[in-house]
Amino acid sequence: MNNIFTELEFKYNADEVGLAHFKNLMDEMKNNPNSIFQEITVSSWDHYFTKANTDDFMRFRDSPLTPELTIKRKTVEGNNWNRIEIDLPLDIKRVNKEVVTEFVRLEGYEENFRIYKSCFIYIQEHCNYVYYIVYDEQMREKNRFIEIEINKDRLDKWPTYRLGSPEEYLRRVEKTLEGLGINSKNRLKKSLFELYRR
Repeated sequence: MNNIFTELEFKYNADEVGLAHFKNLMDEMKNNPNSIFQEITVSSWDHYFTKANTDDFMRFRDSPLTPELTIKRKTVEGNNWNRIEIDLPLDIKRVNKEVVTEFVRLEGYEENFRIYKSCFIYIQEHCNYVYYIVYDEQMREKNRFIEIEINKDRLDKWPTYRLGSPEEYLRRVEKTLEGLGINSKNRLKKSLFELYRR
């Protein structure tokens, strides 16, 4: 069952895909009047907190615009394409990393790692395309990724009669990335947490 707490996305390694190549594809899509609604560029630190002897984690997105604390849980053990994701928006005027660290510490979580992400987001009505670059704590580039993700706020009134299921729609959207050398065989099964966890 899909709802506003369902995260449906495919992630791909894009170390060999230049940002300009991705942007060119998005620009081509913009020529379709029903395609790209909005472009956003945003960067922030993501702090990952883990609980000893579990795979549970929380992520604090230390964004100057929309800080949030997120919990994600797999719905299928073998991949991260369909997860439960709950984002808790935080008060930008009062939140800081120290408060979040102490809050999650009381629940048994300690910081495991942090990464810095620069994201180039292209928003459509039903899905988003994202190209992002991940940096380590010393701001050394680690990897580049592309994601396509169903907009969670559309799931409660998803037009199945017109688009098929959200999963079917995501697979159709995936085909638009073929010009970048990306297809279903390139889907990553691991999350960023699984890739970078210490």
